[in-house]
Amino acid sequence: MSDASTSDRVLFRKPKIAPYFKRAADHWKWNYKSIVEPSRALHDRVDGKVVLLTGASSGIGAEVAHKLAAAGATVLLVARTREKLEIIAQDIRKQGGKAFVYEGNLAVMEDCDRVCQQALADHGRVDILINNAGRSIRRSIKFALDRFHDYERTMQLNYFGSVRMALNLLPGMLERNEGHIINVSTVGVQANPARFSAYLSSKWALEGWSWVAANELAHTGVTVSTINYPLVRTPMIAPTKIYEYTPTMSPAKAVSWMLDVIITRNKRKVGPMGLAALSMYYLLPKTSESIVNLGYQVVYEQPPVKAVSTVTTGDAAKSMENATGATPIKRKANAQ
Repeated sequence: MSDASTSDRVLFRKPKIAPYFKRAADHWKWNYKSIVEPSRALHDRVDGKVVLLTGASSGIGAEVAHKLAAAGATVLLVARTREKLEIIAQDIRKQGGKAFVYEGNLAVMEDCDRVCQQALADHGRVDILINNAGRSIRRSIKFALDRFHDYERTMQLNYFGSVRMALNLLPGMLERNEGHIINVSTVGVQANPARFSAYLSSKWALEGWSWVAANELAHTGVTVSTINYPLVRTPMIAPTKIYEYTPTMSPAKAVSWMLDVIITRNKRKVGPMGLAALSMYYLLPKTSESIVNLGYQVVYEQPPVKAVSTVTTGDAAKSMENATGATPIKRKANAQ
């Protein structure tokens, strides 16, 4: 038989069934413990473990780092600003915890590789990877027609950076047959709010990778989880004034969600709002679309100066007026 015909053959192998039963037993055990004794359960889950946490310089990441270190984990803090990380690490050490700082821009793939390789060299392994770092951009598609870099920036950090970190650490996890990857996503994946096409496309991509990876690794000791956070009151949302009038989750609640996923290793953590939005899209897709669009039209969005400055006369100006509902301001081409 030729090599070509051999390569076309479908080859089967005996699947491993026993891990499914172990996973089922662990699922119920840890979910029960997370309800009746969450503090003890967190200690049992992470004591002596090495946890690499991205986006650890503020907000949810910083508080989760403190909680994990207090429960006995060695936390590896990753973010772009070393000074902020050092302050958090010193505070953890003063309280008797173990914390180490790894500065890196995870939108740069070489930094992802360097951070992971250094962490493995320093500690021998990473048991839990929490991809918490992220970038959000709020802008209508009609105002991003000449801003393709909006999509590149969100994909680079939210998707490529997270996957690159996971691919660096997965070999060791698979070799030990033990590990947990947690990818932070958003309820926007269920609700699909307007003006977040760049941000949500990157989170959709990350969720796609997460679910495929979880399915492929279901017979191993490596678990992949996704957290669909609603809007959380963190420094990242402060510049967007509309969020002052939007319901948000408290940072303390967001931290509790993260700790719960670390304990239970559930595949997804999502709240009632996300489940309701997803149900609406499946049951009444056009109605859901109309509701979101109505909200989109009601809230006026100031066009970026650059977008307006390119519109001066004729049909182009009329087109902008129709799109925004406002008369375009005429500016010189070099206006800043």
